[in-house]
Amino acid sequence: MKPLKKILIVIFFSVNVGIMIADGLPDQSALGARFISLVSRYQAAAMLYQPWSMFAPNPMNTTAFVQADLLFDDGSTAVWKLPRPQELPFLRQVLTGDRYRILGQETLLPQHNDLVWFDLSRYITREVMQQEVARNSGRTLKEIQFKRFESRILLPPEGTFIPHGQRSNKFNITHVFHYLPTYERVRHEVQNSQQSH
Repeated sequence: MKPLKKILIVIFFSVNVGIMIADGLPDQSALGARFISLVSRYQAAAMLYQPWSMFAPNPMNTTAFVQADLLFDDGSTAVWKLPRPQELPFLRQVLTGDRYRILGQETLLPQHNDLVWFDLSRYITREVMQQEVARNSGRTLKEIQFKRFESRILLPPEGTFIPHGQRSNKFNITHVFHYLPTYERVRHEVQNSQQSH
């Protein structure tokens, strides 16, 4: 084996194991945090992140997802659903499923992350209006009302035992974010009061 190949394998192995150790444990040292900041782009691209909350001693016990009720200017309605990992085709589930779970379950929270809510609202507006124009429907999206569906799994004896793989079917529904799309393009004009003579 060529020396360069051995060096690359050792670097690859060291970085990946380093990420597992430094980011996978609940207590981070200053050195571990610095290491993670250096490899964060690689970590995100390779999806090598996993919050400690996934594991013992206190794993997450909440299933949550978000969907949006769409109201159009003609009074008609539709529903937009954020993809859920278990509903995606296998390859897409492997590649992007956990990102959708993190977005729907851990990021899109009531009274938090307003910028993410606004970005998602603008994304939905753009996608829906492109479809409406393509269909020549003549209707315009008037408002978006987001709902969060949340089911907390209680451990026995507080709750009933749910076998692995069985999906939650009872959800508490909360209206979490309301968005009114605007379609006028804002024009920014600057006037320079100092004119050269």
